[in-house]
Amino acid sequence: MRAVGRPETAFEHRVEAALARIPEWRGRRLRYALAAAPVASPTHRAVASDCLRIAADGEADVFLKVRHADMADDVTPVAAQAAERAGRLGLGPAVRIVGDGLLGLDFLPEPWRYARVGDLQDAGRLADVLGALRRLQGEGALGHRFCPFAQVEALAREAASVGAPLPDGAEGLIAATALIGEAVRASGIDLRPCRNDGIASNVMLGGQSDGQGGGVRLVDFDLAGDADPWFEVGALVNEVCRFEDGRRAAVEAYAGACDPRRLNRCRLYGAVDDVMWGLWGIVRAVTSRRGGIEFFKYGQWRLLHARTTTGAWDFEAWLRGL
Repeated sequence: MRAVGRPETAFEHRVEAALARIPEWRGRRLRYALAAAPVASPTHRAVASDCLRIAADGEADVFLKVRHADMADDVTPVAAQAAERAGRLGLGPAVRIVGDGLLGLDFLPEPWRYARVGDLQDAGRLADVLGALRRLQGEGALGHRFCPFAQVEALAREAASVGAPLPDGAEGLIAATALIGEAVRASGIDLRPCRNDGIASNVMLGGQSDGQGGGVRLVDFDLAGDADPWFEVGALVNEVCRFEDGRRAAVEAYAGACDPRRLNRCRLYGAVDDVMWGLWGIVRAVTSRRGGIEFFKYGQWRLLHARTTTGAWDFEAWLRGL
């Protein structure tokens, strides 16, 4: 770990400027190191913030997120509130620092590690994550509406305004997302406080699996808000489950039974999540000044994955079966 003082690189200057903004640490002896390297493809991890491990004498280490300026719009106003709530419930690390563009959490040492998709294909582990989400959704409203359909619309407008090179067929995917939105709204939405994130790497594994969330910690609440809980379940199922039996088992683990309407909702929301993140990747490839991060590749892959759902022969049957 590097001690604070005499920064040399642009990264070190950026980190030490951020640390100087934290009143609790002024005058303290601090050391820091990169805790997670930014990777956009095959999963977007540590791309919105510099993720640091901070050591202060006499205190437990802190995992500090320092948001990049080019990602300022990719976080909801209740993200810190949702992270604090998860920490109080024991479903996420406790929040230690909250500031403008800054969030500090208890650092989770080994044996804790971030999950891969293969980890969550284990039925017990997936039940842990679904149990944690269910507990969070049982709390009171966060007071901010998160709508994935509005996110897609906003990203489509941004793509047009910045001249983002959308691949062939993207307009059709955006139109299909609008159809899903109409069908979902017609069937009714019960808003609950949600994390709205299905990415495997935003789950930490380390505890014993108990099917109720005890074996996991949730660590990214950038998209938190009041939403249809089936959106984040569908996003997770879309990320993890490759086959029909796995999708059905996941819905049953979450809801107690696999109602066909819930399964259809998960399928369709999975496509919406793909389109949302696909557009995000294409747009951020243009708007982010940071090179070497494969935003465009990630965006292309997510849009391609969305086509497997919207292009399915029974897509219209799923729309009608909500």
